[in-house]
Amino acid sequence: MNYELRTKKLLIITQKVDQNDQLLGFSIGWFRRFAEKFDSMTILCLERGEFDLPENIEVISLGKDRGASKLAQLVNFYKNIWLLREKYDAVFSFMNAIWIVLGAWLWRLLGKGIFLWYAHKTITWKHRLAVKLTNSIFTSTPEGFRVKSKKVMVVGQGIDTDVFKPISKYRNVEMSKCLRILSVGRIASIKNYEILIETAKLLKGQGVNFELTMIGEPVFQKDFEYGQKLKAIVSEMDLNQQVKFVGKVINKNLPLYYQSSHIFVNLGKTGSLDKTIVEAMACGINVISSNDAAIKFLPKELIVGGSDPKELAEKIKEISGKNFGVELRDYVIKNHSLANLVEKISSRIAHE
Repeated sequence: MNYELRTKKLLIITQKVDQNDQLLGFSIGWFRRFAEKFDSMTILCLERGEFDLPENIEVISLGKDRGASKLAQLVNFYKNIWLLREKYDAVFSFMNAIWIVLGAWLWRLLGKGIFLWYAHKTITWKHRLAVKLTNSIFTSTPEGFRVKSKKVMVVGQGIDTDVFKPISKYRNVEMSKCLRILSVGRIASIKNYEILIETAKLLKGQGVNFELTMIGEPVFQKDFEYGQKLKAIVSEMDLNQQVKFVGKVINKNLPLYYQSSHIFVNLGKTGSLDKTIVEAMACGINVISSNDAAIKFLPKELIVGGSDPKELAEKIKEISGKNFGVELRDYVIKNHSLANLVEKISSRIAHE
């Protein structure tokens, strides 16, 4: 689409700019695409890490990475949004409604457009207030922002389908002689990994030759305890040869893991669409899930309840010789591609 941008300079506010971050590393690809739509971009972040971004992007840290206190970070926030006021026409807060709450009064006085990206089941007073303060709120699916408002715009998950794509040489299960099962995501109890491990025990007992690779690491203390519990269960069940805990894998290296796997399993009850599900689909591998948002569009053959290892084991065996890859990838291209997301968001920001 060709359109004349009224908004030519964009301010983005985010937690971290770091291509090696487990959770937010993917945003580097987003920033590169947005840089093609605007003359200049400034990114305010709590932490600066490693990144490679176009020359028309300036990244400024609020100081968390330097050990600044929360008060100092807040002072830096107000200082920067004022001093940089000539460098942006609109503000786009990435996942954090609190910046909208804190800065909207000034941005309104300055005549700046205010926009928020948020995709999570949790809704607090900050998000409800953000609805009143913003021009628009962008989300991945209807489940990603559970407040009814004409301001909410569903734009998909934003998967780079030029990066997350199939490689056919990994697709034949019979040629590989081993069924490769993959799970990707933060190690946390909400992901129900113990069900997947119990399923692995059943598959081993039934003589299935398989490997289960689990990518991700804990973030919170309770998650570290959960991770240790999972490893103990694997040892107790004598599954160390079949189940591998890989730990953190940066976003740019994830495609190879998807591409070299046959089945991706996601049992998370996060309430919104897990991005890893759509990444796996884009890579053309079979996906089995109990995710609340995913079951609305996945073929029924790929849906499980998520709490029964026997059901999951049977489902894995059932679809191991089938290929839903083309259908799944087509769905992502039509509904969740990064190109479409950037076009929709940029167009909305430009015209409000």
